Amino acid sequence: MNEEKLRNQFIAPYENGENIIVNGKTISSDDIERIKINKTEVNSAKLIPIIRAKMTKKAAATLLPKEWYVTKEGEDVTDDFIKGEPGYKKKKPGEKMVEVKPKGDHIFVVHGHDEGMKQAVARTLEKLDLKPIILHEQPNQGRTIIEKFAEYANSVSFAVVLLSPDDIGYRKDQSSEAAKFRARQNVILELGFFLGTLGRHNVVTLFKNDLNFEGPSDYDGVLYMPFDNSGRWQFDLVRELKSAGYNVDANKLV
Repeated sequence: MNEEKLRNQFIAPYENGENIIVNGKTISSDDIERIKINKTEVNSAKLIPIIRAKMTKKAAATLLPKEWYVTKEGEDVTDDFIKGEPGYKKKKPGEKMVEVKPKGDHIFVVHGHDEGMKQAVARTLEKLDLKPIILHEQPNQGRTIIEKFAEYANSVSFAVVLLSPDDIGYRKDQSSEAAKFRARQNVILELGFFLGTLGRHNVVTLFKNDLNFEGPSDYDGVLYMPFDNSGRWQFDLVRELKSAGYNVDANKLV
């Protein structure tokens, strides 16, 4: 089966929570839990005689159709096509359609003025075979900053936001004694952007655990990960990446 037929007959109905028709038989969407997709060098019609020849007499006597054994052949490429549970692209009443982006290897790094923090995160991502996107390191190509940010931000599925104590602020009705360290305004702006576009499960926030550091108030209640000197944050980051669907190996950090 070629890829076009695969998408039209199986993947599109699966994504939209619709029935799937196979050999004239309708399979209800309610009966579908998952789809497995294998890639083989030859089609199933050629594979079946090969499989039949390998089967023992006991296996050949089973009631399973020979086509069933084809599913055990070849390379499992399910994750290249299926990005969620049945109907994950189906729009529910009153619900905004959310595009499910494939998990690429580019990770956007939002940072302030702490160069050491930025470099440590970038090198960690590279050890995990991921590619950190640091905006000022990318070519401008005549674009404004917001145009450049939008283009790179829309090309990723995950972001790491670094909150470092770069600015000092306090309310105008307070004295300077109430001043606290804060992250830069552009960092908070970009944090909000990625929370809105990627969802909070695809955004990790690392903060420098300095004395008198104030995080964004509207983000209270959401987990921050401390950027500690022991390096534990690296393994916390691996855990969050895995949870978001990335195939990363913590052993590469050792």
